[in-house]
Amino acid sequence: MISPADYPLWNSPAMSAYLKEVSPETMLAEGRGVRVRDAGGRWFLDARSGLWNVTLGYDHPGVKEAIKRQLDTLPYANLIGYGRPSALSLTAAGALLPHLPGHLSKIRYCGNGSQAVETAVLLSRFLHRAEGAPEREAVFGMWRGFHGLGAGAGALTGIPYLHHQAGPLLPGVAHAPGPFESHGDGGTEDLRLAMADYGPERISAVVVEPVVGEGVHVLTEDYLRSLAGFCRSNGIHLIIDEVTTGMGRTGAFTRTGQLGLRPDLLTLGKGLTSGYAPLSAVVLSAEFYQRLHQLPLERQLFVGSTHDGHPLALAASLAVVEALTTEGVLDNVRERGRELEQRLNDVVKRHPSATAVRGTGLMYAIEVDRPDLLRHAMEARGVLVSTLARWPAIVIIPPLVISADEVEEITLVLDQALGELPGLAG
Repeated sequence: MISPADYPLWNSPAMSAYLKEVSPETMLAEGRGVRVRDAGGRWFLDARSGLWNVTLGYDHPGVKEAIKRQLDTLPYANLIGYGRPSALSLTAAGALLPHLPGHLSKIRYCGNGSQAVETAVLLSRFLHRAEGAPEREAVFGMWRGFHGLGAGAGALTGIPYLHHQAGPLLPGVAHAPGPFESHGDGGTEDLRLAMADYGPERISAVVVEPVVGEGVHVLTEDYLRSLAGFCRSNGIHLIIDEVTTGMGRTGAFTRTGQLGLRPDLLTLGKGLTSGYAPLSAVVLSAEFYQRLHQLPLERQLFVGSTHDGHPLALAASLAVVEALTTEGVLDNVRERGRELEQRLNDVVKRHPSATAVRGTGLMYAIEVDRPDLLRHAMEARGVLVSTLARWPAIVIIPPLVISADEVEEITLVLDQALGELPGLAG
């Protein structure tokens, strides 16, 4: 066994917390279907979808072939500045847009989810400033909301320790409790009060996940509609972050569309390419874009980076849209999701160490006192799951193409691992 300090790769100072044994043999080497193999030859059912993004499994033929074809025709073009975009960027946006809420009209491609969130925030602040309201700089997020890492997205992520690691981060960011830890009516009271105390006239935008990843708290339609109404009546932009929930995770292209919401800006990421290449997107409402479009060229916001809308990623995205619309993937999410929920509830009833099951589609959290021990116990039985930064739970978020037998396998392993948990805790 080699010490991580001796590796040429700097991965994470917490690597040893996630692997009981850190060695070259524990690193991933192959993926097939919903399973991955480490370099030591052991296969695992990946019930975490990589980093919640490998939605179509590890060897989807349509996505792989699309990337290969694009590599042979045009491996690079850019969307920033005065370059000529690839023709594929128009095709990909045109294929995706009809599956998003109808009031959304323009797609801006980015490189990853954090960048998409930061771009949406910059667009909000920019438009307020351009329209004569420079005092509108504040951006509100939700405690425990996760919007990425870095100076901008990390500041919006509602996990306090991130804010102190290398701050100061993006200024003008504030947070309020979500309904799952509210001291009020369980609705938008805490968030509305926080924004009222701050001064709505000074707020640029509110950023919210429809399913809060840190704990998998499913925000209700009533909650989100109430929040949208408050924002609309106070001139505040509503940004819905669907980096995780978008592209099929909840059984539809977006949770926003499922609930009939009308955000000013929507962000997509993870499942946009099934993880085969880095890509994210900011989607603008027709009204928001029209207000931007009215500005003269010299006052337009210059934003982006070298690999935004990379052709290989756009090719993958186009293939993912095709798969979601023609291969029964969304139906599978709804069917397997119902099975997963029922089986998880049956398992939790048998184990007092597990206290709650929450989720929707194929995204569920199981609360347990020692999630790290449970994760290791499941991994020892061949199933990979996620744990959270600041919520005592494991997350089961498998590929959208998972089968009924594989759902049964996950829950059987969970049942066995929970039975072992008291001994591990001792």
